[in-house]
Amino acid sequence: MNTKFSKLSFTIAVSTAMIASASLASPTVVSFSDATATSTSGSFVADNAIDKNKNTHWEADTDGASITARFGSCQRVDDLVLNWYGTNKYTYSVQLSKNNGATWTTVVSKTSGKGNKNAQNVTDQAANAIKVVGDTDSRLRIDELKVNSLGSTNGCTSSGTSNTSNGENSGTSNPSTGEVSGGNAQYPADVLDLSKWKLTLPISLNSPPNSNKATEIKQPQLKTYTNSEYFRLNAAKNGVLLKAIAGGARTSTNTAYPRSELREMQGDGTESAAWSCTNTDHGMYLEQTLLHTTTKKPEATIGQIHDSKNDLVMVKYVGPSFANGSTDIGKLEARFNNDNITKLLDSTYKIGDPMTIDTAVTSGGNVTVNYKNLRSGVRSSTGTVKMTGIIGSCYFKAGMYIQACSKTDIYNNTNTVCANKNLSANKYETDPYAYAEIEVRKITLR
Repeated sequence: MNTKFSKLSFTIAVSTAMIASASLASPTVVSFSDATATSTSGSFVADNAIDKNKNTHWEADTDGASITARFGSCQRVDDLVLNWYGTNKYTYSVQLSKNNGATWTTVVSKTSGKGNKNAQNVTDQAANAIKVVGDTDSRLRIDELKVNSLGSTNGCTSSGTSNTSNGENSGTSNPSTGEVSGGNAQYPADVLDLSKWKLTLPISLNSPPNSNKATEIKQPQLKTYTNSEYFRLNAAKNGVLLKAIAGGARTSTNTAYPRSELREMQGDGTESAAWSCTNTDHGMYLEQTLLHTTTKKPEATIGQIHDSKNDLVMVKYVGPSFANGSTDIGKLEARFNNDNITKLLDSTYKIGDPMTIDTAVTSGGNVTVNYKNLRSGVRSSTGTVKMTGIIGSCYFKAGMYIQACSKTDIYNNTNTVCANKNLSANKYETDPYAYAEIEVRKITLR
C-alpha cells in the first residue's frame, strides 16, 4: 500500500442571506450528526473529521474517495471555503442535499482545482447534508471538517438514507457504501449491499426440521430474500432487522447458540471469503442499533472477525441482571483472541441507541475497533490489539449471534451443547422463542 498521502483540510463556511435592514450575526459552528466515507485507511474513520480534534483525521486509501457529513439542522448555504494543504491540483466536487442524502445536487465541480484555500460561491439554498468527493494520485486526508452558519432555515426534510456514492441514488444498491436509498425498497438487499454476504437463519427448512442444520441463504437468492420474522426491512425501509431466538436451529452439533447473521463471501457471493489475517488490510464498518435482548442471559454478539476455528474479535453486548430486554442499560465490549483480552467500548449503552462500529485489520494481524454512540456521543477505541493463535484464513460476520439458549428448542429437541454449559438455572431461557434483535442500516467492507 502506498504510504504517502496528501494532507487535506477542509473548512466549509455556511452563511445565510442577509435579511433586509439587519446586520449579519457572528457565525456559529454547526454540530454534525454523523459522517461517513467511501474509503478509510486503517483506524482513520470519517467521524475523526468532525470530532473537533485537530489531532485526529480521516484518511482514505483510494482515489475518488468521498466524505459525507449530515448537519444537525437545516442550513441555508451560499458559499464554501475549502482549505487544502499543499499546492497539488485536485479533481473534486461538492454536493448538497436537503433530504439527508436521499438525493444530491452538485454545486461545485473542479477538474483541476488548486490546492490551499479555495473559496466557492454557490446558489443560495437549503441543505442538511454535504458531500465532498476528491480524486488525487495519492491518499486524501481531512483533519477537520467544520461548518459555520449564520442561522437555520426551512426547506429540508429528514427522509431518505444517506448515500456517499458519486451521484444520486433512488433505491439501487451502491457497493461502495453498503447502502441505498430506502424509499422504494422491497427486500433487505435493496437497503444493504449484500453482494458479498451469506445469511444464516435460526430456523431449519429441512423436512423434517433439523435442529443442527440452520438455513443458509446465498447469492443470487439473497437478492430477493426476506423472512417476515427473522430477516426483514424495518418500517421506514432504511434498515434491516435480524432476529435470533434462544431455541432456534444451530449451525452444527457443536454450537449452543442460534443466529441471524451475515457471513462475508467473495466473488459472486457464492464462495466463502478467506483473506490473510496477517498480510493484508481489511475493514468492516457498521451502523446499527440493538433493539432487544433475551432477559435470562442478556448477551449478544453483534460483529465478529473469525478464522477457521477461533473468535478473534467479537463486539458483544452484556446486559444487567434482571433485564427486561428492551430498555436496559448494559455495556458494549470488544473481545479478542477467544475472550483473552477485553476492551470496554461503552459502559452505559442503552438498548435502542444507534451506534457505529469500525473494525480495521492491518498487516501483522493488528486490529483496532472504533466505536461511537450516536445518541450519547460516547466515543472509544480499543487501540491496536494483535490477533494471536490464528488458524487458517479470516472473514467478517455481522448481525445477531444470540449468546443465550434454551435446553429445549422450537422443534422440541434437546440442545445438548446448551445443557452441557452448566449455567446457573436462572441463565437458561425457559421460552425457546425468547429473542434478540438488531437493526442494521449500513454495512461496508473494505
